[in-house]
Amino acid sequence: MQAEADTLQAKTPRYIRPICLVQVERTGNDQREVGFIHAEDAREYLLTLGVREQQIAIRTSAQNDLKEPENLDLLSPTNQVRFIITKQALQEGWDCPFAYVLCSLAPGSSRNAMTQLIGRILRQPETVKTGIAALDECYLNPASRVLR
Repeated sequence: MQAEADTLQAKTPRYIRPICLVQVERTGNDQREVGFIHAEDAREYLLTLGVREQQIAIRTSAQNDLKEPENLDLLSPTNQVRFIITKQALQEGWDCPFAYVLCSLAPGSSRNAMTQLIGRILRQPETVKTGIAALDECYLNPASRVLR
């Protein structure tokens, strides 16, 4: 998707930086245990894939990397965030501009709950169609069998 976003920016003044939201099961400091996917597990895995530390933000009740000065404006071309790890931010009504991918590593509670999450991804502020299929769609990778 980044290649398509770069092509769009070369042809128009529009800037898009696709972001992947990673939904985990656990986030608390005392909640990291075998059998559950914790925010730190997801962060460490992304780092092993070569994702840079500055490209990963954790947004939970205990930790909000998006409040750091360099991360305040997700729409800014100087912002480097590409992955946001969270547990419930989307359910709490938070909208994320440039969120194109939801990777849910947490088991879904119901079809309705997952439908609401998808709706949050689709409701991007100030979104206008680009004419590029990859940038005019959102992508979902659910851990839950509810949607499969």
